[in-house]
This record gives sequence, C-alpha cells and structure tokens, in this order.
Amino acid sequence: MSLKLIISFLFFFLLSCSSDDKEANIDYSLRSDSVLYNEALTALKKKDYLVAHELFTELDLQHPYSKWATKGQLMSGFALYKNNKYDEAIFTLSKFINLNPNNPDLDYAYYLRGYCYFERIKQVTRDQKYAKKAYDSFIELNNKFPKSKYTQKSKKHIILLNNQLAGKEMSIGKFYQTKGNFLSGILRYKYILKNYKKSAQIPESLYRLVECNLSLGLKNKAIRYAKILGYNFSKTQWHIDAQILMKKHSVNLTRNYEKEKSLNLDTIDPNEFNSF
Repeated sequence: MSLKLIISFLFFFLLSCSSDDKEANIDYSLRSDSVLYNEALTALKKKDYLVAHELFTELDLQHPYSKWATKGQLMSGFALYKNNKYDEAIFTLSKFINLNPNNPDLDYAYYLRGYCYFERIKQVTRDQKYAKKAYDSFIELNNKFPKSKYTQKSKKHIILLNNQLAGKEMSIGKFYQTKGNFLSGILRYKYILKNYKKSAQIPESLYRLVECNLSLGLKNKAIRYAKILGYNFSKTQWHIDAQILMKKHSVNLTRNYEKEKSLNLDTIDPNEFNSF
C-alpha cells in the first residue's frame, strides 16, 4: 500500500471519528419506551436540544405505537424549535398534527408551529412570507380551538402580525403613489381595508385613498372615503388632514354624514374594496 493511500485512509478515519460527540454518545440499543422518553426529557432539561431530538426520534422508531412515542413527536418539535431549527420543527410538528388529529395537545402543536414562523418575521420593508404564514397559522388555531389557552396567547401575536402585514401593503402603496401610479396605490390601500380591518393603518389607508382619487380627479370617490374616515376616525389627524385636503381641492364636506350608518367600517360590504 502506498504512503499516499495510507495517509488518505487515516484522514478519512479521523474525520469519521470527529463527528458530533453528542450524537456519537447516544445509546441506540433497544430500551423501553418510558426509559427513552425520560432520557430525552433529561437532555431537554439540560438544554441538550439536539440530543433530545435524536432520542425522541429513536423512541418513535423503536416504539412507534407507544403513547410515549406520540408525546415524543411533539417534544421533538419543541427541541428543534429551541435549537433554532425552525423548518425542521415545522415539519415535525406538521407530522404530529397530521398523525394525531384527536390528541389533547393538538392546540399547542398548532401554536408552536405558528410561533416558528413568528420568531422569524422581518422589518416591514422586507419580505413578509414568515409573517403571512404565522398569521395564517394563528388564525387556523383560533378557528379550530377557540377556547384554548394558546388561542388566547396567539391573539396578541395576531394583532402585531395584522399591523405588520398591513404596514407592508402601506409601504408598497405609498411607493406607487409617489411614482404617480395612483391606480396601483389605490388597490393596495383597498386591500388593507378589506383584509386588515383592525390594523393601525386603516385611518391612513382611507386618507391615502382620498389623496389618490383627488389626484385622478375622482371627487365623488374621494368624498366617499373622506366620509368613511370621518365617521370611523373623526378624532384622528388623518381626518383633519383629509378635511384640509378636500377644501384645498374645493370639495364641499359640510353635509352631516356622522349619522350615516352606511359609513360604518364594521358593516360596509368588503366587496366594495375588491377593485378600482
């Protein structure tokens, strides 16, 4: 055997032995389901999340029909989440949800899956795919488990995500508007009104609609949105600015529209905001 071949063999052997020590120390011999579960739980408490995941996985492989294996599937998702392995955690939690539709911990699995997206949301000017997935996940949790304690916890996340997603649409709409593309801006502002009704961006969206429609010479449409703004947000600066803007364009808003129930955003048909 040549010296070069011997050196290559030794290098390969040493490389194989230098793999993750934690994984190498895991005993994969056949043990009872409860023993494996408790070992995994101990690793989890020690914050050895990768070891815990490996043990929970081994539990599922050795005792696939055990109640401890079922618990382990969920805990494996938690261990991956704690190790910042978000995509792997989502996959594991989705598997748990699909395989255990009647499990009493199903609400927690939905919550944790949504939170794996939630922890990765970015600034409003960046891509909001994680925010959208987190929002959809928490909405699904609310619909399926309205009385769950995790549903209650998710509601504050939904409020934040609602504002986050609306803020993204607002930034795009304002970009179009500054470029003189008023029709595209209008569609973005209307999308906010239809899909993010409870967001903090609603008053500004209505004001921007007044601006865009006046820029296009569509005074009747501008009046409509100015009235909706005044009816629902009469004490905001956006309403004051809209009144000033309407006067600047010689549009009369003196009519007493505060009592017109058709202006209530809670009862307006969302289809009004479908298109231009």
